[in-house]
Amino acid sequence: MKQGVRWGVRGVTGWAALVLLAGCGDEAPSSEVDCQKSSGLEMQELAVAPTDDGYVEEGQEQASSGVERKLVADNLSRRSAYLRFNVPALPGPVMQASLRLFALDGSTDGPKLYPTTTDLNENTLTWSQRPSITGEPLGDLGEVPHRSWVEYDVTSVVTGSGAYGFALINESRNGVDFASKEHSRVLWRPGLVLSVEAPRSHGCLQPDPG
Repeated sequence: MKQGVRWGVRGVTGWAALVLLAGCGDEAPSSEVDCQKSSGLEMQELAVAPTDDGYVEEGQEQASSGVERKLVADNLSRRSAYLRFNVPALPGPVMQASLRLFALDGSTDGPKLYPTTTDLNENTLTWSQRPSITGEPLGDLGEVPHRSWVEYDVTSVVTGSGAYGFALINESRNGVDFASKEHSRVLWRPGLVLSVEAPRSHGCLQPDPG
């Protein structure tokens, strides 16, 4: 499995781990293995980690080399944050896509999220080398509680495999710090969460010995 990618299957009681069972092939006689396929579709969840992220400050031309543990969006100091994701090949169409971020501190007015070009390189990110905005805001947060999760609906732009870029730009002087992909707490790191409609998984069932 590709690093930074996690799969899950929608179950009756919530999200369960996706288990890949042994494939069914001609090598096993039918007397030993009974292969059964289940028809239909199921919703699978894919969580993709960013390949690059970072933030810049107006006039700053010294790259942070992608080592910052936070992403800052603050109009007081003219700081904005950027993320890049690479979505792998998918088994079906994207039904829902959300960008999830963990707020390390709160704000009375959270940032807007914009789509950007995908030329972000966290090792060379500076004010003059930041990605360009390519469209209207995808979302605009209101109040953001201290140490809380926030989500932006990005279904309109994340339609399949490929690279995607986003910018967090705050028009408020009361900014927000989000956990970056370098944060020491892995569970607080950003993620692009996709719900994908895919063929139902199947496996090989052992025959009843009785």
